[in-house]
Amino acid sequence: MPDPSLVSPPASSVVRLARRLASRWATPGAGRAVVVSPLVGFIAGLGAVAFLLALDAMTRHVLGDLLQLRLPPTGEGTAHPISYPYPWWLILLVPTLGGLASGVLVFSLAPEAEGHGTDALIRAFHRGAGVIRTRVPIIKAISSVITIGSGGSAGQEGPIAQIGAGFGSLLARVLRLTPGERRLLMLSGAAGGIGAIFRAPLGGALFAGEVLYATTATESAALLPCLASSIVAYSTFALFITPRPIFVVPDLDFHGLRELPLFVLLALACAGVGWLYVRVFYGIRDRVFHPMPIPRHLKPAVGGLLVGVMALVFPQLMTGGYGWVQWGAIGMPADLAMPGTPIFKPQMGVAMLLGLALLKIVATGLTISSGGSGGVFGPSVFIGGMLGGGIGQLLRETLPGGHVIDPAAFALVGMGGFFAGVSKTPLASIVMVCEMTGHYRLLVPLMLVCCLNVLLSRNWTLYEEQVPSPIDSPAHQGDFVVDVLERIRVDQVHIRTEGLELVPESTPFDSLLRRVANSTETLFPVVDAEGHFVGIFSLRDVRLALLGSEVGPLVIADDLATHAVVTVTPRDDLHTALRRLTELNLDEIPVVDPNDRTRLVGLLGRRELVASYTAQVDALRTR
Repeated sequence: MPDPSLVSPPASSVVRLARRLASRWATPGAGRAVVVSPLVGFIAGLGAVAFLLALDAMTRHVLGDLLQLRLPPTGEGTAHPISYPYPWWLILLVPTLGGLASGVLVFSLAPEAEGHGTDALIRAFHRGAGVIRTRVPIIKAISSVITIGSGGSAGQEGPIAQIGAGFGSLLARVLRLTPGERRLLMLSGAAGGIGAIFRAPLGGALFAGEVLYATTATESAALLPCLASSIVAYSTFALFITPRPIFVVPDLDFHGLRELPLFVLLALACAGVGWLYVRVFYGIRDRVFHPMPIPRHLKPAVGGLLVGVMALVFPQLMTGGYGWVQWGAIGMPADLAMPGTPIFKPQMGVAMLLGLALLKIVATGLTISSGGSGGVFGPSVFIGGMLGGGIGQLLRETLPGGHVIDPAAFALVGMGGFFAGVSKTPLASIVMVCEMTGHYRLLVPLMLVCCLNVLLSRNWTLYEEQVPSPIDSPAHQGDFVVDVLERIRVDQVHIRTEGLELVPESTPFDSLLRRVANSTETLFPVVDAEGHFVGIFSLRDVRLALLGSEVGPLVIADDLATHAVVTVTPRDDLHTALRRLTELNLDEIPVVDPNDRTRLVGLLGRRELVASYTAQVDALRTR
């Protein structure tokens, strides 16, 4: 019996109206998806509001009231004292119970909701025809709220991406859109959710198209639907929660060419720590939790317990940790600082910042690689911000004239540069950090670090389901074949002109049989007395004529020939040639002069066509 969540509901009048509107206002390239994507964005925006409010409530009641943990405020918060969690046994118990509840929920109802969620989205695009079970976003959202709200080291982008993507997939099934349009609606839902919850509408739209591939390739057809969805999602979110930058940074300036070498050092550090992040993240999964001889429902509880052990000494590792980046690596602005706290002065030293960056890698691996639910963007921003802040302080203290270096600038650039490398999303990372901070003056060093880190880290990625490029995606295999074949003209392929058996149209059947018997050809062009190409017959036509052997002496070559011949010209592309070969169900097709279709140029074989296609694909792969 099919899963009910995969079956389209009956079409109501509203659904029929939506189908008609989508078809009428379809946009070339994106199709009906761009018309429907604003509705997906509206639901994604509501989903972001609901998820954020639920997470805030869980964090406030569990970490705040129960554990007495008061996290530093971010740009959207208000000034309040910071406090650390106690008693020690609750620090161990709460993440353990949170992991247990999340594990039981996920592995009982929707196992594909485990982990960080973005890989599931990528897999659904490439290999799942854009289908996400309806229950998955709901289970993912609830389990992520439990995991993060109980102190797990995870972020918000995975669950909110699946909420939006899940609705996009459902709506596409209801409207009976094509698999390609369903994939685009799925991406537009993810873009809307991410753009809203991170207050980064443009960054969210770019992220959804970029994250599919492990190179700098992007899903260009998704741009319009993702932009439309992200605009509506962000605007819907703003109806309930006033969007302000998550991070508040001082007035930072880029001082020109002399600072570029310093940011190159930051890029090298981001690449090295990014490599460690990926190795530890999947090493914990493959070498610790997969071999663990306990039911997988219980493994997130073990991960939560180990995070609790780490939090006994370093409570900053709990949850996403944006407030700690603001307080420790950037410094607090006047409206968030408590009395006596210097304005925009980082409150952590070099050792603490770099130590927390490395420990966050382990805590995130324990939380998510054990099967816990949550995203990796938040922890990546924490790691990059702490790493950048620590390197900025180190350079300021050790370099001559280092007093002009502002560690906050390195923290900001580190956020985007680090995530760009591990996720292979340079454009989205650049834009998202600018939108999350409301600061664009460091755009040049941010571009440098993001691009250089992606170049250095091209051999590893945090998203296992990414494929190198659209060429390698099952979702685009048919499109790519057509695209490649349309680039090649028939005259660029070897057209066989030698060895052709040109049969005069008046050839008697007996002579024709002897000629065919002594030939290795399977296709025989027929020409008139002036040598003009008038038709063609195959071995199959000869066999059919032999069935009526009593009329054989009366048959000539012209009687066997098909006169409405399907041909190609040297100017046609190989896609046209392949389509016509398929119509003929033959291995060769006549090539005629485009100005005189009675003049036969030669025969184009299927083998030569495929060889040319393969050579073109190999050339593209090596670029």
